[in-house]
Amino acid sequence: MGKEELSVALDGLAERLIPLLEGPEVTAIPVLGGAMIFAADLVRRLPAGLVMDFIRIQTYGNSTSPEKAAKPDWTPNPENIEGKHCLLMDDILDTGRTLTEARRYLLEEMGAAKVTIAVLIDKPVRRAVPIEADAYAVQFLDDLFLVGYGLDYRGRYRNLPHLLALETGTDGLPVPMTVESNS
Repeated sequence: MGKEELSVALDGLAERLIPLLEGPEVTAIPVLGGAMIFAADLVRRLPAGLVMDFIRIQTYGNSTSPEKAAKPDWTPNPENIEGKHCLLMDDILDTGRTLTEARRYLLEEMGAAKVTIAVLIDKPVRRAVPIEADAYAVQFLDDLFLVGYGLDYRGRYRNLPHLLALETGTDGLPVPMTVESNS
């Protein structure tokens, strides 16, 4: 999926989100680090005045599937969450474990009044827990391993300006991309 298609999808997502973000105090919370590129582009399409804060929940490590239980290891400032409406953003909703824990943590441990979930990619074929995004930009029904626009493989390819599906080798793991040089 190219840059232009992503831009159109983000425009549509912002249009769907604006009516959901009622109230004067909304805190936008991207899940570090995959959601950063998506979140930066999305919040510029939303009304001014959002508070920005962050949460980090790492589950994948260097694998193509979760290696550990979802648990926050970087959390937002409590004054930005307690009693506030939170817009929780992530690059992808696949198994659902990360967003389930992030939503639970914001509501139950930090006292958020409401959590609205927005994701770049909804991939229901991988869902392991019952959670849905309130809004998504793109839905993939195939179980592709995607990189780019914040999504990574072993920390690489997040900075691609588009989405790309990696091919898998005979071992079922993504085949590293080769990048041609112009020199």
